Amino acid sequence: MLIQVFRNLFSRPATRGYPYQPREPFRAARGTLMLDIDKCIVCGACEKACPAGAIEVKPKEHLYKYDPYSCIVCGNCVEACPTGCFEITSEWRKPVTEMRTMVWEVTRTKKRAERMA
Repeated sequence: MLIQVFRNLFSRPATRGYPYQPREPFRAARGTLMLDIDKCIVCGACEKACPAGAIEVKPKEHLYKYDPYSCIVCGNCVEACPTGCFEITSEWRKPVTEMRTMVWEVTRTKKRAERMA
């Protein structure tokens, strides 16, 4: 046992110093769902496609709610979105001290209103 103690004292740690040396994500890893709210038309296709119920769309109020802690990053919303406003990045979500639901108000500009009409 003494040999193992000395070996551990003079060798490098087996773990990574996380906050200072973040791990590189694997190729094609599913990390975080990103939304470009400017492209969103509040159609609700992503809400219907989400098996975890992490997305809630209220078209009348122009509100979009996303709960990243319920999301399983399956990619169904990316495939269902007609405008392509979703993207799955390979970076993982950063640690947080409290869980929050993201809420956006989708405003229609004159340019978007003309495109939708």
